[in-house]
This record gives sequence, C-alpha cells and structure tokens, in this order.
Amino acid sequence: MKRNDVLKNLMLQKNLCTADIARLTGIPYTTLKSILDRGVEKSSYSSVCAICAALDITTDQLELLAQQPGKTGKEIRFDPLEIQDFSEEEMRQLRHYINYLRFLRNRE
Repeated sequence: MKRNDVLKNLMLQKNLCTADIARLTGIPYTTLKSILDRGVEKSSYSSVCAICAALDITTDQLELLAQQPGKTGKEIRFDPLEIQDFSEEEMRQLRHYINYLRFLRNRE
C-alpha cells in the first residue's frame, strides 16, 4: 500500500479530514492535499513527520503499515509497543527506564 493511502486510511479511522490535519500540523491545506493525493515521496521529511505526529504514529510505523499488503480502512491497526519484539536485555532496560520515569514523576 502506498504511504499516502496509509495516511488517508488513518485519517478516516480517526475521523479527521484534510483541514483537521492542516490545522494540527501547520501545513498549508493545498500542500497537504497534494501530499495525500500524489504521494509522500517528493514531500519534505518534516512535513511527513508532522502528518505522522498528528496521526499519532511515527515515520517508522508509517513505513511498516505501507508494507502490509491489502490493508484498507479500519483494518489498519498498529500497536506502537509490541513486547515480543524486544529481547530479554531490552525488556530489562525498559523496566529500568519505566522505574526511572516513575521516580522523576514522584519527585515533582
């Protein structure tokens, strides 16, 4: 699936229109419409990052979603944290970091 189609499907899923994304990102409506219609390949990286941020995904997640053949509309689901992708050492580091964040939160 093309990246711009993934973005359009995510917008549908989140009930956002082009004007909503334009407001959230600060990208002019016509520029955003062009990106969504013609593709993200020739747009700036900062624009793609802003669109992804407005849709609550990363550019890496956009790429992964674009590689899933045949997914359309509400079929697109992406769990941003897939635990099985981490090694035991990475899980240990994540637990340590989570505890650190809790410590910082409690200090405030």
